[in-house]
Amino acid sequence: MHQAATPSNDESVAPSAKIDIEQHKFVRKIVSLIIVASAVIITLYVWGIMERHPRTDDATARANVVGIAPRVGGQIIKLNVQDNQAVKEGDVLFEIDPEDYRLILEKAKADLAALDRQIAQAGSTLRRLEPLLPKSFTTAENVDEARTKVTTLEAQREGVVATINLEELHLSYCKVIAPFSGRVINLNISAGAHVSTGVPIFSLLDTGKWYVVANFREAEIQHMAPGSEAIVYLSSAPNQRFRGRVQGIGWAVKPEGEIDLPPSGVPYVKRELNWVRVAQRFPVRIEVENPDQDLFRMGASAVAIIKGPPR
Repeated sequence: MHQAATPSNDESVAPSAKIDIEQHKFVRKIVSLIIVASAVIITLYVWGIMERHPRTDDATARANVVGIAPRVGGQIIKLNVQDNQAVKEGDVLFEIDPEDYRLILEKAKADLAALDRQIAQAGSTLRRLEPLLPKSFTTAENVDEARTKVTTLEAQREGVVATINLEELHLSYCKVIAPFSGRVINLNISAGAHVSTGVPIFSLLDTGKWYVVANFREAEIQHMAPGSEAIVYLSSAPNQRFRGRVQGIGWAVKPEGEIDLPPSGVPYVKRELNWVRVAQRFPVRIEVENPDQDLFRMGASAVAIIKGPPR
């Protein structure tokens, strides 16, 4: 007996099954091509957005800081603030002992009163001598001497009046007031300490106006200009978005290794990699339009996104 031949694998597959397999392979290839093309398109789209709307996380929140320095020297007799305390414009921050300035003012007023009496007496003498000169009952020298004395005393009086005005001003400076609303920072002094004229004893942070300084690559600054709309996020509150506008773009940074420029002449922006040539970054100042006073802090990390040049 002859044994029946066993059909091969290709011969055992029905024609309809072969068509289904080929279709599946073709569909997988199409799907793969679509996925690759979509990834390329999305990458190009995101790259285009990043180019047109540059962003950076190399940004910090800033506000203006003013050193509070007394305009007169003396001992602090009353300190009305604490470190990190919020104050309002016009609040008395501290008081300097006014006794020395008050005594100087009283002495100047006493000198003025004495001069006024001398001027009155010299004027009376001059008025008495002037009618006697035509009758030769006195000499011209006596009249000139009396007139010179009145002029001299009046000049002295002007000097004493100026001294009184100055001492009244010094006396008013004994109360140091807040020039604007803000927060006291770096306060490390107590009542009883002696302060000197013009030497800051703490600082006042202007919380009424906040801005963000963001460092952008030099190739990105062509996509922004003063007035450009910006979006700012704080690292402490990533879910809150703050509006802002570009106030200015830095025109100078200190180059690496430069020693000819003054220390405080231009800002210094450190490059991330010293052994690789990377693009320089320039500081862009963004004024925040709707800052949250409870979230913004000096030096807080931020993310800045530029929406494009202004229309």
